[in-house]
Amino acid sequence: MNLRIFDNAADLIQAAARTLIQRIDAGAQTIALSGGSTPKPLYELLGQNSELRKKPITWVLVDERYVPIDDPQSNAGMIEKALKPERFLRFKTELDDPARTADEFEREWRELKIERLDIALLGMGDDGHTASLFPGTDVLTVENRIAAAVFVPKMNSWRVTLTKPVLRAAGLRMVLVAGASKRPILQEVRAGADYPIALVTRGVETWWFVDREAAVS
Repeated sequence: MNLRIFDNAADLIQAAARTLIQRIDAGAQTIALSGGSTPKPLYELLGQNSELRKKPITWVLVDERYVPIDDPQSNAGMIEKALKPERFLRFKTELDDPARTADEFEREWRELKIERLDIALLGMGDDGHTASLFPGTDVLTVENRIAAAVFVPKMNSWRVTLTKPVLRAAGLRMVLVAGASKRPILQEVRAGADYPIALVTRGVETWWFVDREAAVS
C-alpha cells in the first residue's frame, strides 16, 4: 500500500493538490471527483488556480445521491460551487429514474470519447465503501457498465455511481482519508479485508493520502 501520512487534514489537502497539478501538467485530462467533506477544501483550492482553466480537463463525478443539484447533499452541487468546473460530466438526477440517469451518463461518456479515467479521486467511508459501492450491494458485481444505479438499504435511498471496473481501470487512484473515525476500517483494509475500497484499489496504482488521526494505530 502506497501510504502517505500527513500531520493534519490541511497538509493532506495541499499534498493532494500538488499531486493533481503535477499529473495535469504531465497530461492528465480526465479526472473523477468524489463528494464529501474531506475533498471540498481541495476543490476550493483548485478552483482558485487560474492556470487549470487553460487546461482541457474533463471533470467526472464519481457518484451521486439521488437528490436535486441544489440540494445541500448533492455532490455535483458542492463541486460546482467549490471548483467551478468548465467541463463537468455529472449524473442528471433531475431525470425521473436512477437507471435512466445512469444510461444518460453512459451516453454522454461515450459522446465525450472517454477511454478511461486518468485519475480517480476517492474517499473511504467508515464502513469501507467508496463511491456508492457499499458492502453487500449488487452493484459490486456489475462488470459491463460505466455507471449504474444502486439502492443502498442502510441509507434507504437510491444512488448512481461509477462502477468498480471503471475505477480500477483509471491510471491512478488517489484516496483521501482523514479523521479518527476512519482509523479502524483503514487498519482492516491494510490487513487485507475485502471492503469495497480494497476491491477498487488492490493490485492497481493507488496513492493513499492519510492524516495522522486516521493512520495512528
